[in-house]
Amino acid sequence: MFNKKIKIEIKSVLGNVLFTHECINNTIAKTVEEAVKSSANLSSANLSYANLRSANLRFANLRSADLSYADLSSANLSYADLSSANLRFANLRSADLSFANTDKRYIQIGCIGSSKRLTTYCFEDDIVLCGCFKGTLKEFEEQVKKTHKDNKQSYNEYMGAIKYIKSIAKDTPKK
Repeated sequence: MFNKKIKIEIKSVLGNVLFTHECINNTIAKTVEEAVKSSANLSSANLSYANLRSANLRFANLRSADLSYADLSSANLSYADLSSANLRFANLRSADLSFANTDKRYIQIGCIGSSKRLTTYCFEDDIVLCGCFKGTLKEFEEQVKKTHKDNKQSYNEYMGAIKYIKSIAKDTPKK
């Protein structure tokens, strides 16, 4: 790398500057983490397509933020305010959503299956995120049956999670 000082501004969806950070080899992830550390109000931030992979966004105020298509995989979003945030097509694989304030119900089941990763399910959207898989619960079940038929441990763990999700999903309205 070139050790170049880079200034990045986080703007609102209306174009107003919400936070500015300048440092050597700066990234959007570093800038957002600095904003969170300084308790900056990132509500309505335009972070669509942002690479926030593995970012520490614990306690972040991202209310009404545009996070569409953002890479939030393995990000720490615990206790974050994500109410009214646009998470459409955001990558939430292995993201920690514990105690996050969301408009949708998510369940995360950890350390199961062949890779022992988090499996995330969104009730309202009927979407499962697990490793490189993204699809409906029905598609996930079909994939598990096909992929793990010879691995009893992984098969039983995934099927147990699917059964549990189904048992509580029946009362959740789908969009």
